[in-house]
Amino acid sequence: MKNWIVTGISGSGRIELLEELKKVCEEKGKKVLIHDVGALIYEEAKKAKIHLIDERVLNIDKNLLRALRESALKEVQLTILKNKNVDINLIGIHATFRWKNNLIEGLSYKNLDRFNIEGFINVVDDVKNIYEINSKNPKWNKDNLPSLELTQQWMIEEEFITQVLADFFNKPMFIIARSHRIDNLYDFFFENKKKIYLSYPITAIKEDEPDLLEKIQTEYLTELENHFVVFNPLSIKDMSLTYGNGKLELPNLIADITEEAKKLIKSRTVERDYHFIDQSDATVVFYPTNKLSPGVLAEIIYSHKNQKPVFIYFKEKASPFLEHYATYITDNLDDFFYKLKDFSKKNNFSQHL
Repeated sequence: MKNWIVTGISGSGRIELLEELKKVCEEKGKKVLIHDVGALIYEEAKKAKIHLIDERVLNIDKNLLRALRESALKEVQLTILKNKNVDINLIGIHATFRWKNNLIEGLSYKNLDRFNIEGFINVVDDVKNIYEINSKNPKWNKDNLPSLELTQQWMIEEEFITQVLADFFNKPMFIIARSHRIDNLYDFFFENKKKIYLSYPITAIKEDEPDLLEKIQTEYLTELENHFVVFNPLSIKDMSLTYGNGKLELPNLIADITEEAKKLIKSRTVERDYHFIDQSDATVVFYPTNKLSPGVLAEIIYSHKNQKPVFIYFKEKASPFLEHYATYITDNLDDFFYKLKDFSKKNNFSQHL
């Protein structure tokens, strides 16, 4: 039995992702329990005859909120002890809350010390999707709905606190996109597959070679997922908000995309993709163009400096500088996939270096 702590801000789709994963796991004969701490807090309040109004739940006394959370986590602990035949327990909880411009504690290490934790996951999604979902939540009205900037700040805080807790318990922390393919997420938990970061020149081929970009996103990605858990930078599409007229138009809602919001998107994109590399065993690069891609080059150098093997498919004549950072580089796509399949089967990275 393995226990994972799964965090994510309101609107991130944390519990929905876990429910989708549970369905696939059950189809494959695995038993998974989801423990929604938020829902359990309401149940514990009901037991104590405390009436919580969803729109104002975060207005209650902080000590009472902590007590309800502690009671809910004790229920999780009891459920885990009663169900010893479970393969994985997924404990969904907020690390932080953003409420009326205040940052509120979602959990602490004291809450988690009772669990034998395997690791931590922070679920993320496009800020546009999160903002739209939260705009429909009665908890927020038009005056206290977190803006695009505050939503991103909240995501940064959620990730940071999750990482701090993971470091405290000396456990790994993974960022998982809401759109991560569920079968591949199943592999994350149940198959002994290596993890890779998929790097490719998105902007450089998006306009001139859209069919090629589509091929990477479908055919090549599917082939890689047969052998690896794949972290794909385009699982989050926030960068699309940095172009255009500065307006986010949603049903019944128009939001300003301020310059500050765009700066946050850009900085978060870089940091998130670097985190994807950190949580991977290798970086796999498709560079099927002679156009310059500063992003791909930065990811190659970052991977190399952080001791990650770098496998590069580059169809042009390779510069010695590019070769310097590559564990393996080729202009032959068949050879590239053969080398990757071989790497996926090896236990020792040094066999490839």
